[in-house]
Amino acid sequence: MSSTFSEGWYQIAQLRVALIPTTKIHKQLYRGTVWYVLQDACSGKFFRVPEVVYHFISRLSVTKTVEEVWQSFIDDYPENAPGQEEVIQVLSQLHHSNLLFYRSESDHGAILERRQKQHRQEHLTKLMAFMYLRIPIWNPEALLTTFNRLLSPLFSKLAFVIWLIVIGFGVDTVLSNWSSVRQQGQGFLSPDNLILLYLSLFGLKFIHEMGHAIAIKRFGGQVHTLGLMFIVLTPLPYVDATQTWALRNRWQRAIVGSAGMYFELFIAAIAAMVWARTAPGVVNSLAYNLMIIGSVSSLLFNGNPLLKFDAYYILSDATDLPNLYKKANDQWLYYFNRWLFGTKKAQSPSDTAYERTWYTLYGVGSLTYRLAVVLVITLYAADLWIGLGIAMFMVSFSMWVLIPLWKLLRFLSSNQEIRKNRRRAWFSTLMLFSLIIGGVAFVPMPYHIKAPGVIQSNNSSTLFTRSGGYLITANTDSGIPVKKGDVLARFRNPDLSHQYDLVQQQIVELDWRLRQSLDSDQAGRFALEQQRLALTDQLEELTVRLNQLAVVAPFDGIWVPRQLKSRSGSFFNQADEIGTLYDFSQLRFSAVVTQEQASNLFNNQFSQEGELRLLGQTETTLVVDQLRLNPFRQTILPANSLGWAAGGPVMAQRDRNGNMVTQEPFFEVLVPLSQANINSTTAIQSPVAMEGMMGWLLIELAWQPLYWQARQALLQIFQRRYQI
Repeated sequence: MSSTFSEGWYQIAQLRVALIPTTKIHKQLYRGTVWYVLQDACSGKFFRVPEVVYHFISRLSVTKTVEEVWQSFIDDYPENAPGQEEVIQVLSQLHHSNLLFYRSESDHGAILERRQKQHRQEHLTKLMAFMYLRIPIWNPEALLTTFNRLLSPLFSKLAFVIWLIVIGFGVDTVLSNWSSVRQQGQGFLSPDNLILLYLSLFGLKFIHEMGHAIAIKRFGGQVHTLGLMFIVLTPLPYVDATQTWALRNRWQRAIVGSAGMYFELFIAAIAAMVWARTAPGVVNSLAYNLMIIGSVSSLLFNGNPLLKFDAYYILSDATDLPNLYKKANDQWLYYFNRWLFGTKKAQSPSDTAYERTWYTLYGVGSLTYRLAVVLVITLYAADLWIGLGIAMFMVSFSMWVLIPLWKLLRFLSSNQEIRKNRRRAWFSTLMLFSLIIGGVAFVPMPYHIKAPGVIQSNNSSTLFTRSGGYLITANTDSGIPVKKGDVLARFRNPDLSHQYDLVQQQIVELDWRLRQSLDSDQAGRFALEQQRLALTDQLEELTVRLNQLAVVAPFDGIWVPRQLKSRSGSFFNQADEIGTLYDFSQLRFSAVVTQEQASNLFNNQFSQEGELRLLGQTETTLVVDQLRLNPFRQTILPANSLGWAAGGPVMAQRDRNGNMVTQEPFFEVLVPLSQANINSTTAIQSPVAMEGMMGWLLIELAWQPLYWQARQALLQIFQRRYQI
C-alpha cells in the first residue's frame, strides 16, 4: 500500500468523477483473492484492480468530490483504504483507459499530467519498437460467429486425444529419421529455401493466431482485430486476444494461450509424416519447413514463458500471478531500494513467500533470456543488412542501457521515497557501478575454448582378405580383446588349393626330367633348372597365399569385425575388408578447433591443461596435461561422426570420396591418452575410453577480463559473418 498522503492530492481532491456507464465488470479469483477487471465496451481495453480499490472507485460519483469519497471510504475501511498517491495513480490509469468521466470546474492537472506521461511513454515505446509495428486490417468476429459451432469441437476431449496420437506419430517419425533431419537442416537458410520458408512461416502463424481466436470464441469472448505485425521488417499475422482478460476461469485463459501452439504443433506433426514419405521436391521441402517452424520456432518463442508470448500468459494463469513480468521487475527494484539504498518504507510487490520466490526467479531468468533473444535478432537483422543490424543495436542499447540509466538518475534525483537516504542511494549506486565496471574491465576471469572431438587409436590396422575365398570360420564378436597371432577369420579357396597341387606335380615332373637329362641332354638341363626355379617361386607364393587364408592379429588389441556374422560361407574377393584391429594402449583425442578459436591458441600461451568429457559419461571429467596443436589448417574431419550428416556438431558435407569436408578450415588439437591420465579424474569411477567415442575438450587459456572476452567474441563474429 502506498503512503497515506500525497503532495499532489490538492490537484484532484475537488474533482467529481465516476466510472462511465458502459463499463463492464468481470469478477475473478487469483489464489483465493478477489480481483475485478474493468472493460471499456467501446475500445475493448481492460483494467484490473484489487477488491478494495474496486469498492473505492465504485463509490465515485459526479455528485461527490474525490476528497469526500475518500474520507467516507476511510471511515468504512480504516485498515484497507488506499492512500492518496494510489488514488491518484488509479484515477489517472482509469482516465487513460477511457473508463472515467468527470463534471468539475476544479483543476484536474494531476490526472492530465499522468495521462500525458502515459501517452509519452506509449509513443516512446512505439518509436523504440519500430521493428515490431502492428497494422490492424480486418474484423473476423462475424466469420468466427458463423463457424463457431463447427470449430468449437476442436477443443473437445476427443480432439485432444487425436492431437496426442498425431503428435506421438510425428515425434516418432522425427526420431527415426534424425540423421536426415539434421542433414537437410544444413540448407534451411539457403537462398533457394527462403521463399518456402517465409510461406511456411506466414501460413503457420496465421493458423496460430486463428487458433487463439477460435478458442476465445469457444469460451464466449470476441475477436475484433486481425492484422499484420512487422517483426524485423517481416510481415506476419496477429489477432487482438485481449478479450481473454474477460474470462473468469483461469484454465480457460490458459487454453486460449496454448491454442496457437496446439494448432501449430499438430500441423508440424502431420508435416513430419509427409516429409518422411515423400521424395525430394517442393512438397518435401515445404513439409520440412512446416515441421521445423511449427515445432522448434513454436517451442523456443511461444512455448517459452520467459518471453511475453503464449507460454508467459499460460504460466501467469497457471500460477495465479497476473502481471508476472512487471511484478518481477518491481520485486528486484524493491530489493535494490530496500537493501542497497536503505529505504525502510519501501513496499514489496509480493505479499507471500510464494509470490516472492516466483517474482525473484522469474526476474533473473526473463532478463537473461530476453538479452539473448535481442542479441540473436540483432545478428539476424545484420545478416539481412548491416545497416539494419546497427539500427537494431542502437535501439536495443537505448532500451536496455540508456533509458534505464535515465530512469535511475531521475529516481535518485527526485523520488520522494528516498529523500531521507538520498545521499546513501547516490553513494551506493556509484559504488555498485564502479565495482561492476572495474570487475568487467580489469578482473581476470577463467577463459577456455570448448572444442568437439573424437577418440582415435594411434595404432590401428584395417585387415583385408589378401587371398580371397569362402569364409568358413570367423571371430564375429565385436569389441573383444585379442592377442597377437590369434586367428580372426579363416577362408577356403579351392582354386588356390588346386593351383598349389598342380604346381607341386609340375615340380615332381621336372625333377624326373632333370634326372634323365644328367646322361643325355646337358644343354636342355639348364632350361629345366630355370623352369624348376620359377615353379619353386610360384609354389612359395602360393604357400604364402594359402597361409593368408587364415587372417591373424598382427598385435594385441580390440577386434571390430565388419559384418562377418551375416556373411558366413560367402565368397570374399581379394582385398575385401573384414574388420579393424585397434591398439587401445595408445589412444588420442582429436579435437576440432575453429579458426577463430585457434587464433586464441596462437596469440595466447595456453597452459597445456584441459578437461575432457566423453558423451554418455558427462559425470566423469578427465584431466589432461599434454595438448599438441597441429599448426596446419585442415578441411577433412578426423572422423565422419563429427559431421552434421552423422549427427555431429560440425557443419560438414561428404565429398566424392566419402570424407567429411568442413565448410570452413579448422585446426586440430591432439591429446594423447595413456592409462595413467585416464585414471587421473575427478570422478569416483574411471571413464571408459574407446575408439570412436565423441566428447568435448575444454582448453584452458590465460585468464582475461570479461570485457576482453566479450570484445574478442564480438570481433570474431564480425570477421566471420560480415568480413569486417
